Amino acid sequence: MTDRLLLNLLLVVSCSSYAHGQTVTTMTYNIRHGLTTTNQSNLSRVADLIKKSKVDLVAIQEIDSATVRSLGRNQVRYLAQATGLKAAYGRAVTERQGSHGLAILSRYPIIATQVVQLPTSGEGARRVLLCAYVELPPKGNTLRFCTAKLDPHSVANRTAQAGTVTALLKSSIQPVVWAVDLHSHTDDPLIRQMARYWRYAGINTEQITFPDLVSRFDYLLTRPNGELTQSNYRVLEENRTSDHYPVIATFRLR
Repeated sequence: MTDRLLLNLLLVVSCSSYAHGQTVTTMTYNIRHGLTTTNQSNLSRVADLIKKSKVDLVAIQEIDSATVRSLGRNQVRYLAQATGLKAAYGRAVTERQGSHGLAILSRYPIIATQVVQLPTSGEGARRVLLCAYVELPPKGNTLRFCTAKLDPHSVANRTAQAGTVTALLKSSIQPVVWAVDLHSHTDDPLIRQMARYWRYAGINTEQITFPDLVSRFDYLLTRPNGELTQSNYRVLEENRTSDHYPVIATFRLR
């Protein structure tokens, strides 16, 4: 049996009916390659923020694995051990020493992962989508929790990357949360283009998440089909750890 067939069978079996009122608390956080804005290690502070926030799922952008910049440290392994959470890693760029990309931390079992390369033209860096299929209590149902960081320098690349992710996730048989650094504020045309397929948590607030540009770049997105409803949203306005704020939302499964 091929790995792809085994994955498909596993996911279909796990998609039974969901417990009424089941909730999951999620976080998205760009950790600036494990460095504060003064270029000191921020990993212990990131771990403390995660633990104090009592979140179930964390999407992390700009995380290093054994790079020169990280002094050879596997940042994913460190955060998993420091928080007691399970981890998945999606490599975006391989460097001469190590790599960097995306990570997902989960309180619950990760039963499968997926890494999808996103389109990039010109001199843009390689971008990927990382998805973790997470087994939720009490019935072992599955949530598809995904993360990405889109190209901050090219509108064309961002638009193409968002379109690729949307095409992949819009018909998912599992409920989906897409945690993403869009590098686009709420008034950006890209956000309006995505409105048919996505709803962002905290839609009724204009809290910024990237203070350097007084902008909102970080989003927790769900599909507009009602499978997940937002019950809480908050931005942790803490800029001593990274140049982005952590964003947290709790979703209730119908």
